[in-house]
Amino acid sequence: MIFKAFMTKNNLFRFFIAILIIVLYFLSRLQNLTSIPVFGDEAIYIRWAQIIQSEENLRFVPQTDGKQPLFMWFNAVSLKLIDDPLVAGRIISVFSGFTILILLFLSTALFLNYESKETNLFKFIKESLKKNFYQSIFTSFIYCLLPFTFFFDRLALADTLLSFFGISALFLSLLLAKYPRLDLSFILGFILGLSWLTKSPAIYFIVLSFFTFLFFNFRHPKTLILPLISSSIAFLIYNILRLGPQFHMIALRNQDYIWSFSEVLKHPLNPFISHITNAFNIYSTYISIPLLIFSLIGLILLFKKNWKLKISNWKFVVLASWWILPLIANAALAKVFTARYILFTIPSLIILISLGFFNFFLKIKSNFLKIIFILSVFILNLNFIYKISTNPFNYKLIDSEQGYLSDWTSGWGIKESAEFLKQQSLSANIIVGTEGAFGTLPDGLQIYGNKVPRLTIIGVGLGFTTLPSNLVNAKDYGDEVYLLINKSRLNLDTIELDKLKLVKSFAKPGADELLLYKF
Repeated sequence: MIFKAFMTKNNLFRFFIAILIIVLYFLSRLQNLTSIPVFGDEAIYIRWAQIIQSEENLRFVPQTDGKQPLFMWFNAVSLKLIDDPLVAGRIISVFSGFTILILLFLSTALFLNYESKETNLFKFIKESLKKNFYQSIFTSFIYCLLPFTFFFDRLALADTLLSFFGISALFLSLLLAKYPRLDLSFILGFILGLSWLTKSPAIYFIVLSFFTFLFFNFRHPKTLILPLISSSIAFLIYNILRLGPQFHMIALRNQDYIWSFSEVLKHPLNPFISHITNAFNIYSTYISIPLLIFSLIGLILLFKKNWKLKISNWKFVVLASWWILPLIANAALAKVFTARYILFTIPSLIILISLGFFNFFLKIKSNFLKIIFILSVFILNLNFIYKISTNPFNYKLIDSEQGYLSDWTSGWGIKESAEFLKQQSLSANIIVGTEGAFGTLPDGLQIYGNKVPRLTIIGVGLGFTTLPSNLVNAKDYGDEVYLLINKSRLNLDTIELDKLKLVKSFAKPGADELLLYKF
């Protein structure tokens, strides 16, 4: 029924525009999908997925580090379909991003038509799409060209999947508030539960779904039973994780990322102020200053036009709350504040940006000037997308984000090292020691060396000044032994280094290198 809204004789052009947006999305996300090498957390998640795939009894292995496993469960399936483990992990984010794009399109249309008197749910959706198609398609267009979403839609991280569940929860909360129905309540609960199986910040979605329902139904408190049902279903689904033997680790690891309320009260502005400042830097990089400025102007014009104190005119408060409340909470509570940790707040912000920008855009009368205006505003975004796609090695992100491209967390040279070692394993039993015991190395090497018969990868820790004894013993036993380590973490003295031969070296952004030594 929704699809038919596009297919009337007068709206064939709309269908063509929608197809172009879809093509633009997949072209931008799939081209050079592995231009950025495997990142530390990607390596961990994909390695867990490989373990889950090979041994079903270990499906809760992410709990060993306090992580919810849904992303890894999906990844275990995609690994059966795609040979390249990095592509298999990242394709989940690509398709999660695509569903976000669709839900942004639908949510924008419904939001703008929320005062409709239509009593039939599906007719309301159809009516909303017909009235607000171009504004909605513009929201999807912004999503395609936003560096924020482009960057994380191409990484094997759980954050884009969480973002998908966030916009799904917003979409269903809006529908449930307008049409208080048991089936919508059940679907919302299912989505909230799955989001909770993805990452702990999903708790925000439960609170915000309650707020959305109350905002539009504060005169009908009896209907509160519906969001309560949704929350109960979410809680039941979350308790699936209790089947894992290390369920308690989730709460323990959460303490490593957030301050307790008592601690926040001791220093309410620290690190709140620095995190808000960092948020502005992130927006400047991943959204762009021109887009933010013109969107703000557009929103001011929009509020000026709808200043009357009616609940329908203040519905933007709901949209803003899904963005600003989690952002403020994270800034106050989080010990670590980076772009990926606020990614799930971006869909509602994109709708606000679209509403403001499109409203300003309509003020421009000349079609030629409109095209020039669009190009000038998005030129920085297009430059970001082009450079990350073609030459990320020489691109410098802001300090809080640089770990994706440089330092020990980035995986330059890992795939090439794995290919070399797999080739060597055809003629000898290969033992490889890597720095660390968890993370970019050895997990990054293991995802590429998975199920290679005569290739064994061992994490040997950090800071060692003499060659690890297990590698020395393997050499004495007759195995072909290698050491893979970042130059910045190499602490061996000259005597120990003389026992090694440098086989390969791979430059990393900055002064670091990934070094492959042979005993």
